[in-house]
Parts: sequence; C-alpha cells; structure tokens
Amino acid sequence: MLYSKEKQIFVKGTVSAVTNNVAVNVSKYQKTLHGFAVIDRQTVHVVGTENSVDNAADVPQYCLDTKTDVTQILWCTLGYINCLVVTCSEGLIIYDCDKQFQRIYTHNCEDKNMKEKYAKGIAAFECTYLCVGNSNGSIRVFGPDEDGQVVFLDRKLFHGAPITDMSSYKHNLVSCDESGCTVLSQIDCGELMIIARSKMFGGHPCTTTEMTRGGLMAVGYGCGTIRMFDPTVKLINGDAEDQLPMIVQISAHARCVTSMSAAKDADLLLSVSEDSWIRVWKISATTVTLVYCYMKEDTMFVGCQFITRNGSKFCTTAYDSPYITCYTLNQL
Repeated sequence: MLYSKEKQIFVKGTVSAVTNNVAVNVSKYQKTLHGFAVIDRQTVHVVGTENSVDNAADVPQYCLDTKTDVTQILWCTLGYINCLVVTCSEGLIIYDCDKQFQRIYTHNCEDKNMKEKYAKGIAAFECTYLCVGNSNGSIRVFGPDEDGQVVFLDRKLFHGAPITDMSSYKHNLVSCDESGCTVLSQIDCGELMIIARSKMFGGHPCTTTEMTRGGLMAVGYGCGTIRMFDPTVKLINGDAEDQLPMIVQISAHARCVTSMSAAKDADLLLSVSEDSWIRVWKISATTVTLVYCYMKEDTMFVGCQFITRNGSKFCTTAYDSPYITCYTLNQL
C-alpha cells in the first residue's frame, strides 16, 4: 500500500499537544468526509473539506470556545442528534452540529469527594449511549431520554488511575489509564459491567486505544508499543480475577504513540507518534503486518484518523501546526 499527500486543510489556530487531537465526522452510509475538528487549547476548531490551503478564506470555520482546557473531541449521533462531544478540565459539553454547533448539554464532572478534576476518554454506542472517562478512573454513561434529550444514566469506578482514552465496538467498551491498565466492560440497558482487565506491563501509561472491525482491542503506550488483546478469550489468575490475554505486541514507534484509528470496513490500523512516523498496519486474528510508513522530519504527530470507512484516506495533525494533512491511497 502506498499513500500520498492529497491536501492540507487550514485551521485558524494551531494544534495543541494533546493525544488523539483530531476528530473526523464520517457518515455511516456515504464514504465521504463531512467535517474535521481539532483542539487548540481552550478552543475547538471545526472545519470542512473545502478549507484547503487554496481557498481557506472562502469557507467559514466554527471556533467553539469552552473557556477551559479541552482534552478530547468526538463526533457521534445520540438519538436523532448529530453531535460533537467535547471533554475538558471541567467536564462534558455536547454541541448540536445541525444547529450551528449550539451547546445543548453540559455536565460538570468535578466531584470533590471522588477527587475528579477533569474528563478524558469518549466512546459512543450506536446512537444510544455515550461513555465519558474521568481523572479518578470512573466512567459516566449518558443517553437520550424519551424526549430525545441527553441525560446522565450511570457511573462506575473501574480504574485506579486517570482514564486516557476509550473506544467501543458493538456492546464492548475498552478503556485505558495512566497506570497502563486496560479494562474491558460491556453495556446493558445503560449500565456498565466489567468483564476483564489487563496487566500493567511495566507501568508504561496507555495513551490511545481502538477496537478493530473484528472486535480486537489495540492499545498504544507511552513507550511506543502497541499491544493487541482479544476480548473473546479470558484468563483466570490465582485471585480468580479475569485477565485479558495479549495476542500480539508490536514495537511500533520509538516514542509515545499519540493516536490510533481503525478503519470501519477494513482490517487496517493507523498509528502516529512523537517520533515523526506515520504507520499503517494490516490486522489479522494473530498477526499484525506493517503495510505503509512515512516519516516527516521534526514533526510531533498528535492526531490521526481514517476519513473513509475502507481506509483509502486518512488525516494527521501535528503539534503547533495550523494544518490538517490528508493522505489518499494511490490507485495502481
């Protein structure tokens, strides 16, 4: 596989040094890009495909000022609402994308008794549930009520360290934290139930996680390693606690893995790192094969995402850069 640079999309600001710093709105039924969002400290910049370098001045951009440090962003659908979900140092903010990004819901995650200071980690379940992680290791669940309004549903404490990222696949939720622990849970009628957890692996922090279309769990670490777990197989240790078995370990990058993305309709995993490398991996049940790599010198990548469901296009962001760079698969 060989990808080449397609275009650069201009952002009226610069990209902050937070992990998973790009979100792409991809329709389930159309394999086209609908919008980008990136974090610039306390602001979320929302741009469209027309905001290329050549005509950036002709297309308006939305600048959503949260007045607090933004930690993560995600496009999703809740009920009938097309949403942009933002987590920040004070909690959760949901914007309605069809109403010029009107703020429709906020939830302050701060709880002095639980020592919660900020929110990070977002995952959505098929238009029904939204899960948000917190700094004390808890996960909150939100969903639409009978009137279609977003409401708080549940809260579970699954981690002993701040949650760094989450991802979902069907009814499974994978969440990871700064201690290096990964937890598999399942959602049923709005309630989360823990299924298994992984080992710490030397205490390297987890930084990003994705679930492939086959249901495998990919977790990136601060040491540059990517580990794959199979949620269908569980091991029982001496304390009778379920353990997630690691099936593949990859020395993927020389420095921290800052972002990953799994193609929705292909067995491809995209990863970027502080080491200036972009890599695309082919995933199977027991093996991971490198199919593409590219190095941009002196670049600290902080975000990546496939922008087509078949993995033919992806985008990346880099710290202190005003551009989202798009790549496309060369047709042979």
